[in-house]
Amino acid sequence: MATFSGPEVLVENLTAEQLFNKLSNLTNLKEIIPSSIESFEASEDSCSFKMKGMPKLDLFISEKNPFSKISLSANGSPVSFSLDCFIRDCGEKCQARLEVYAELNMMMKMMVEKPINNFLNVLSEKLRTI
Repeated sequence: MATFSGPEVLVENLTAEQLFNKLSNLTNLKEIIPSSIESFEASEDSCSFKMKGMPKLDLFISEKNPFSKISLSANGSPVSFSLDCFIRDCGEKCQARLEVYAELNMMMKMMVEKPINNFLNVLSEKLRTI
C-alpha cells in the first residue's frame, strides 16, 4: 500500500462542520479540482475524472465520520485506491489534510508519485480558500 499525503492547510472561511457538509456533496468538488483534470463529472455521492497520463477514476463516498473524515474509494478500478480528507476543528476555522492510498507495486508508485503529489498540493491549496 502506497500512501501519498498532501500538506495540512488552514481553512479560514469554514468551520469543520461547514467544510464537512460542503465536501460531503461531491458536486462541490468542482470548486477545488485542478485545471489539469479532464472530464470531471459528479453527483452528490460519486464522481469521475481523468488526470493526464492516468486512467479515468470513478470514486464514491465510502465513509463519513461527521465533521472529521470523508473517504472516497475507487469503483471498478484495477488498482485499489482511496482519497481521504481529514478535518480538524479549530473553532471558527478548521484544518484539512488529504491522503491518497493505493495498492501499487514499486514501479507504478514511481510512475504516479509526482502527478498524485501535484494533485494533492493543488487540491490542498484550493481547500485553503474554498
